[in-house]
Amino acid sequence: MFYWLTELAGTIPGINVFRYITFRTGGAMVTGALFVFMFGPWIIDQLRLAQGKGQPIRADGPPTHLVTKKGTPTMGGLMILSGLIVSTLLWANLRNAYVWIVLLVTLGFGFVGFYDDYLKVSKQTDKGFSGRSRLAVEGLIALIACTCIVWFGRDASVTAVSIPFIKEFLLNIGWFYVMFGMFIIVGAGNAVN
Repeated sequence: MFYWLTELAGTIPGINVFRYITFRTGGAMVTGALFVFMFGPWIIDQLRLAQGKGQPIRADGPPTHLVTKKGTPTMGGLMILSGLIVSTLLWANLRNAYVWIVLLVTLGFGFVGFYDDYLKVSKQTDKGFSGRSRLAVEGLIALIACTCIVWFGRDASVTAVSIPFIKEFLLNIGWFYVMFGMFIIVGAGNAVN
């Protein structure tokens, strides 16, 4: 929504700040945070009502979780994803295919997490989506995304990887980029979970 203001940047004074990605990034961060702060308490209340007892706690976890985490509603990622979606749709260049690829990967991984939490709450067990199934679905999402990145790439540098601390050296790995990218996406997604 705000990205179109970059086209008016030369004609209306003060609008030229919308051309800078740093300004739009700051605007997106503020928008996402405000969205979560405004609607977060309502979302948490609705999740508490819908889930009742909350997510079951693993018996092999820390003993304090059995007391402090009991009854905490799960699926809080819905708040974060909703803030991210709103800020992306308002501030990003929606004509850029890479924006859509990243947004769809994020939504796909979010759906996997949602499904895992849904299974835990609906079955009242600490066992959700199996690890192998989860990795298979995430791998498929990453495969599609990396293939699209190569497909929409405008030049050969799309499949190039930079080596840290070696300035201006790019290693072009060709279609192996798809497998490398899959590993990075799935690995990073699970490392921060």
